Amino acid sequence: MALVEIGPKIKEVFDLRQIKLTEFADSLGTVRQNVYRIFRKRHLDTGLLLRISQVLDHNFFQYYTHQPQTSAEQISAGNLPIEQESEYQRQLELSRKEIDYLRKIIRLMEEKAELIQQMEHR
Repeated sequence: MALVEIGPKIKEVFDLRQIKLTEFADSLGTVRQNVYRIFRKRHLDTGLLLRISQVLDHNFFQYYTHQPQTSAEQISAGNLPIEQESEYQRQLELSRKEIDYLRKIIRLMEEKAELIQQMEHR
């Protein structure tokens, strides 16, 4: 079995979720100082890891299994590797920006068409 240092993985997902540290600590029923300790730990109690998985909506147990899930299974289960999840989030954000940009272009084209119609009616 591969050596898994779970604390840094939890920290990565925590950073991606953009949750406030105090809110995260409260959700776990602990204090901020303990959350910092969790981020540095190599191993965690399974009960705590389960709670963290629930709070961050990420299956941290997947890092301990030998059989990797397929991409389709990972996507449907919401259990992508952190790097892949981060890349998907980046692509999603870029797509949203592109959609906003295209909506602006469409609005400008509609305004232009309206102005042309008004000019033709004069």
